[in-house]
Amino acid sequence: MQRYRAFVLVALAAFLPACDQSGEGTPPDWQLVRGPEYVNRVIPGERPLALVTTGDAEGERSELSASISIAGATVTLIPASIATGEVSEVWVDLPPTDTDTPFDVTVTGTRGDSQRSVTVTATAIPGEDDLAPMAEEIVAVFLDELAGTVPGLPEEVADLSGGTPVAGLLVVTHYAWFTPDLEIGLAWHVMIAPDDWAELYVRPRDQWRPTQAFRLDSWSTALAGGPSFVTAVDPPAEVTR
Repeated sequence: MQRYRAFVLVALAAFLPACDQSGEGTPPDWQLVRGPEYVNRVIPGERPLALVTTGDAEGERSELSASISIAGATVTLIPASIATGEVSEVWVDLPPTDTDTPFDVTVTGTRGDSQRSVTVTATAIPGEDDLAPMAEEIVAVFLDELAGTVPGLPEEVADLSGGTPVAGLLVVTHYAWFTPDLEIGLAWHVMIAPDDWAELYVRPRDQWRPTQAFRLDSWSTALAGGPSFVTAVDPPAEVTR
């Protein structure tokens, strides 16, 4: 875990202003950082929206709060208190909508009298989760191939929880599950073989980025019982939202 926390702190260096070195004992500045860079369309219901973290040299704890601009919606932070390098998930619960509705979520971190804020902008769209059946078929191939090799990864689809569409993109479809310990992200290319690859990433929920990822060469071939292969690939630099 320390290795991944160190990665977060290094990655945050690009976002943080230089510390004031003008006086001996001057406390370093700190910043609240959000990811991923882009958040896409979000359908009604409880959905993951973003991640937030902090970075500085002191390791102090930040108390988090959040607000959302769309009427009838709620926002939840898991957890609502983080120390340096720790990660909080931003979840929204959106009411049904008949039209595309842009909205903002503002997350504020507080340390004593000091506050920092970040804003996540997204669009609520009409829709419902009609991706679960296909997502479960494809992820079953990964679970079968990876059984016993990835700590915490369920071996059966029935053991997955918190399934939800993410991203709302075309051509490549994205879905994710959230067990108590892991975010399991799935993407599949909506094409015909041999161009219909699928990828799965695993992110411990207390980490900033996925730590493992795998690629299936052809999901349609695998579902038809034909020869297919799952191989390890480099994990993405950020989660999909």
